[in-house]
Amino acid sequence: MAKGAAGRADEGGRGKLATDAPRRFSALHNRNFALLWVGLVISNSGSWMQIVAQGWLVYDLTNSPFLLGVVGAARATSMIIFPPLGGVIADRVPRLKLLKVTQCISLALAFVLAVLVSTGMVQVWQIICISFLSGLVNAFDQPTRQALIPDLVQRADLTNAVALNSAAWQGSALFGPSLAGVMVAVIGLSGAFYANALSFLAVVTALFLMRGVPERSSAPRQRGLFDDLKEGLRYVRRTRLVFTLLLLSAITSLFGRSYQHLLPVFARDIFHQNAGGLGLMLSMPGAGTLVGATVIGAMGDVPHKGRVLFIGMLAASGLLILFTATHVFPLALVLLFLIGVTNIVFSTMMSTMLQLTAPGAMRGRVMSLMTVTMQGFAPVGALITGGLATAIGTPLAMALSALVVAFAALLAARGAPAVRGFGHVHAEEVAAA
Repeated sequence: MAKGAAGRADEGGRGKLATDAPRRFSALHNRNFALLWVGLVISNSGSWMQIVAQGWLVYDLTNSPFLLGVVGAARATSMIIFPPLGGVIADRVPRLKLLKVTQCISLALAFVLAVLVSTGMVQVWQIICISFLSGLVNAFDQPTRQALIPDLVQRADLTNAVALNSAAWQGSALFGPSLAGVMVAVIGLSGAFYANALSFLAVVTALFLMRGVPERSSAPRQRGLFDDLKEGLRYVRRTRLVFTLLLLSAITSLFGRSYQHLLPVFARDIFHQNAGGLGLMLSMPGAGTLVGATVIGAMGDVPHKGRVLFIGMLAASGLLILFTATHVFPLALVLLFLIGVTNIVFSTMMSTMLQLTAPGAMRGRVMSLMTVTMQGFAPVGALITGGLATAIGTPLAMALSALVVAFAALLAARGAPAVRGFGHVHAEEVAAA
């Protein structure tokens, strides 16, 4: 077993033999992962610029919290329907080549939206359509990227790699929204959209610079796509640990992450801020995520992952409730920062536990379902919360959503020993519990 692990450590440019002493940020010592991570930090900073600009643009055009949710739901529709198919493809074709295709298409869609905004031709229905198409591309990109990560690092570096991969998205929010606020104020909304389009070049370049990445994680299959899809669903249903984690991921995304889509309402109507203030609000969770990911990366592997998962969920819920109750802008920024810290804690534990449990040949399909729950359900949650906010007010609607997450965490902590016990016993023993 040790010999096999040592052999895998040398595959695909993943570094030398593992040592007993963990290194801080050890995943970045793997060349291919480091290339991907740097490219994603740049590209995702551009994506956050677009999130700020697009949210402000939609709310300015419509004055409707509900339509903010509709734009998010358009992307979510793709992210709910198609990731399972994307996961099947990720288990069948060269993952690196597939990522090159998805990233190039994403660049093209971002450029089209930038042109529409800069020419003054943009309408809400166009934003909705592009959001749907972007979600469709992402439905193939996300599970492929998640499934590729274990091929880029050693097993001992996986928790570190998952934390850094999350930080590449949320941590880039520290820079993207602030830059978007500056661009909107100085050169208008179109500047943020063009910057996003250009930022995709960074990750595309990184993908083409990678060397020695395994083309497939498993042998080619002769069965049909839907046969493989059904096989993956059966695996999830029969593996209690995986099923419970995906259920928790769905609940936290539906009711715990939708707040970001409604921050324009808080920025303008509660805190009386402009686009720059909104950018600052969106950057705070990213800053918290960056700090949290840095701490996790410095720690190396984290023991008692299940317990840390539940603590993070409860803390994030409590902080979100406090955020909805405050009218003090500086305090709101602090709370958003802490929400980012707690979110990266439980999401990293969740993703790492799934990656460690799922066999390599099944990894794309399992991570595709996490993509559905974690990314596809969040905009749906924004649509639900947005509709509820229209009836009872945005702060109360978000507080009720946070209470749902807290209740789910308490219920699972009591009734799911497979999750609670993960980290201080062998993963296979927990999965069978």
